[in-house]
Amino acid sequence: MNNETTNANMTLPTEITRLNRQERVQHFLTFATFVILVATGYMLRIPEDWISKFGEAGRTIFYYRSLIHRIAGVAMIITGLYHVIYLGVSRDGRSFIKDMIPNLRDAIGGIQNLAYYLGLRSEPPKFDRFDYREKAEYWALVAGTIIISVTGIFLWTETYWSKFILDLSILIHGMEAILATLAIIVWHFYAVHWKPGQFPMSNVWIDGKMSAHHLKEEHPLQYERLVAEGKLAPVEEGHDVQHHHLAPRKDAYRRLMEVVSLGSIFFFAGVSFLLVKILYFPPSFQGQAMASKSSEFESLVKKKETTETMHHFHNTDDTSKLVIANPPICVKCHGTYPHGKAPDIRSFLNMHNYFMACETCHVRREDVTGTVEYKWFDYQTEELVEKIEGDNGVYGARLVPVLFASMNESRRLDQSADEEFAKQYMAQKDTLTPEEQAKAKVVLHKGISKKPLQCTECHSKKAYIDLATVGYAPARAESLYRTEVADMINRYMNFYLPTMFDPDLMKKEKLKKLESEDRSPD
Repeated sequence: MNNETTNANMTLPTEITRLNRQERVQHFLTFATFVILVATGYMLRIPEDWISKFGEAGRTIFYYRSLIHRIAGVAMIITGLYHVIYLGVSRDGRSFIKDMIPNLRDAIGGIQNLAYYLGLRSEPPKFDRFDYREKAEYWALVAGTIIISVTGIFLWTETYWSKFILDLSILIHGMEAILATLAIIVWHFYAVHWKPGQFPMSNVWIDGKMSAHHLKEEHPLQYERLVAEGKLAPVEEGHDVQHHHLAPRKDAYRRLMEVVSLGSIFFFAGVSFLLVKILYFPPSFQGQAMASKSSEFESLVKKKETTETMHHFHNTDDTSKLVIANPPICVKCHGTYPHGKAPDIRSFLNMHNYFMACETCHVRREDVTGTVEYKWFDYQTEELVEKIEGDNGVYGARLVPVLFASMNESRRLDQSADEEFAKQYMAQKDTLTPEEQAKAKVVLHKGISKKPLQCTECHSKKAYIDLATVGYAPARAESLYRTEVADMINRYMNFYLPTMFDPDLMKKEKLKKLESEDRSPD
């Protein structure tokens, strides 16, 4: 009887099909697109000076980097759709998704496995076709693919979305990419490639086969069920299960796989290095470290570039600068784009400098003695302009507050009350000590209000400045009285995503800073 049982067992298969052909194709496509997306995505973190060393070749590489990244992204989405169709149409697919659904046994198995690792159980729990780790990894892949695909599409079609949507997409896309990469490095690759007994890797993703020895070790409940159903030959007691999934000899294929597996370790180690730089060394600190190592000439160039662009939300050139024939003292000192402290809203603020003198917002009527009226003055001739013409904001003139101290005495508030002192300061400021400059600035800023006008003070039904009276067309004035823009800026300042990654890591601290600089949205 025993001989008959032994002969019957010899006719049974000694391995199962863990992944069929379609599942292996889906796995390969996911693997290939993932590696390409990781490589082309994290290339954006490579320091620019490294790229510049390659000259035109570097720029060409980065042009195709963007193209390849998008192609790989589309391929990943198509692979995901292929997998969804497979789950619904194929019998094997329906069986796969049924067995992949989490249940109470998974939670119990996870607790029991933890107890086993802590030495509180003498043996590990028995798992079926998929254990809790494999299910968690699969559903994380599903969720991650959806998230990174949706945010990637938003970023690809950026012209159709608001800045809020794009900021949110950049944040989520980047964080999901980091999470997915770390999950592959510390979880998946260890489990199927680097774990003792697995190295250099499991062949399941190549031929789809899993031996009975491996199945008994990793998924004993499935093994016992298949043996009981007469679909799998039982494993002989005492059989050596080490490296059961690979040929024991060191043939050329085994050596090649070892090289590939070791190569993957170095590849993902490099990616991990980039992730550490992203998470713990923000670009601003990287830039400072690089600048400190630059030559004297490079430092001068870097300093010049920083000086020219540090006050702008976008890099600007001479074609966008405002040219004033006789610029007032405030423009001579602060430039035509003076708002540089608030990267979140400085573009909105600097935009007003095209058609408003600084004092329009920075000198309140209640802070001066006399009557203030708002007049338009030509950029080049400084002559009074009775009627503004041109596109919105491009009038060739700026709105200037004029102080009427009496019937016969008036003064433009964008001009210093002591012009002679202002001229002497401008001529000598580079030779003055910081203390002397500070004292001079107190005199020059004597007429400036402590708190400037806020957005909602002008862009509201009860506007601080009567725009229709100063020369705006009624329709244009009415559009500026609406509060959509001011409310948008208000909301933007209260919830500005990059504040989450400021050094203080607290939006509350950011808002306190805004209030201390008299830039509160309230």
